[in-house]
Amino acid sequence: MGMDREEKVYREMVNIVGERYVTIDFFERINSILDAFPYDLDLDREKIPYVVVRPGNEGELCEVMKFANEEDIPIYPRGSGTTFTGASRPSERGIVLNMSRLNFINIDIDDGYFECGPGATVDSVNNELEKHGFFLPVYPGSRLVASMGGVISNNTSGHIIDACIGKPADYVLGLRVVLPTGEILETGTKGLRKPAGTDLTKFFVGGDGLLGILTLIRMRLVPLRKKAFGIAYFKDAESVAKAVVRMYREKAPPPLFMEFMDKGSAEIGFEDAGLPRPPGPVIFFASLGLTEEEALDNINKLLDVVRKEDPIEVEHIESLEVWQKIWTAREVIISSLMRKHDGQFTGVEIVSTLANLVECIKECEEFPSKDPIFNGVPFYLFGHTGALTFHPTFIIPKSWDDNLKRKFVDIEFEKETEMNLKYSTCGGEWGQFKKRNLFFEKRYGSFAYELVKKMKILFDPKDILNRGVIV
Repeated sequence: MGMDREEKVYREMVNIVGERYVTIDFFERINSILDAFPYDLDLDREKIPYVVVRPGNEGELCEVMKFANEEDIPIYPRGSGTTFTGASRPSERGIVLNMSRLNFINIDIDDGYFECGPGATVDSVNNELEKHGFFLPVYPGSRLVASMGGVISNNTSGHIIDACIGKPADYVLGLRVVLPTGEILETGTKGLRKPAGTDLTKFFVGGDGLLGILTLIRMRLVPLRKKAFGIAYFKDAESVAKAVVRMYREKAPPPLFMEFMDKGSAEIGFEDAGLPRPPGPVIFFASLGLTEEEALDNINKLLDVVRKEDPIEVEHIESLEVWQKIWTAREVIISSLMRKHDGQFTGVEIVSTLANLVECIKECEEFPSKDPIFNGVPFYLFGHTGALTFHPTFIIPKSWDDNLKRKFVDIEFEKETEMNLKYSTCGGEWGQFKKRNLFFEKRYGSFAYELVKKMKILFDPKDILNRGVIV
């Protein structure tokens, strides 16, 4: 029975997309469900996909979805698998859709927008835009491999500070979507003014991939800006938080980036980047301007605000080469920490309110004391402090067995839930379900959680798409 089903799925997928774009290779199937969690996959036969399929166009995708509905087979779209909530790991056996062939970008300067496929990487889209004098208002840490489909489905801006640029949803003009039942839906507009009133775009930007599969993303073109850079070192993390609070309260121009590293992570990251040893916790930031003069004026205003919190050192970074080294120290810090300890990364996302930022950063520093399982495990704190976001991070031993690793991660998310509930916030980068299901229900109530489930049923009556992400 099982083999007959496997063969039927394989034959039908070959009929739809061609043999070249269907694989039943064991290692390819495993590779297509890997994620960032430190414990191994559950290799139970009932979790391994039947096939990995690479549709090349919307029509093929529709046919795959219709077949999956007829046969009640779960569908799991795959971008780059860089999510940190567990949503990339299929809960049941099904079909993995590798979206890499839907990889295109068309820039329409006359109409002021660009269109791209969900399989295009963030970095490739941004590089193409920059050739024409524009930039992508999205910057996840995984930008080199992160897919546009994943970014838009999570509505994540990554490192970028919301108060400066906003979220991707602010720039998405429209979408084309294949619904779980196989119908094609077009949303939004080709005009630069987004629709007032009902706009189905809003269901899919930040929809956590529950309601449909994006096949085309249309976003407004954003002109490149000039940048200026600054850095400040402090005696403690609390002073960093006070400087950020002051930045907002004194109405300083919000920076594009404002990154934080505690002293331990900064020492390791700076050493790897070939920079001098930092004297303490550090924030570094980039200001924008339409002209170099405006960018410089904005960075000077920020530096003036930061100086009021008595930093050890504060500096306008004039050398782009130096800035790139500093940025690299932060961008690859997870790799640096894993190499330092020969271990595996695991972390969570804590978001503070502005008024509680000092309290929150103190509590984040004390994160290892929240449970005995954290005792003795190397711990670091960094994040996007200008966006009031912190990542308490552990590097756990590779030698631990999977059960202990799973327990460790589960407890981390329990503590993440407690803290974000305490501060009445929610994650701003990683999406809201799978590992965060309990948080969503506690944060917004059982009625809201059930409402999301009912919405999914409306779009996906047989729960074909990403089954198990929300339960």
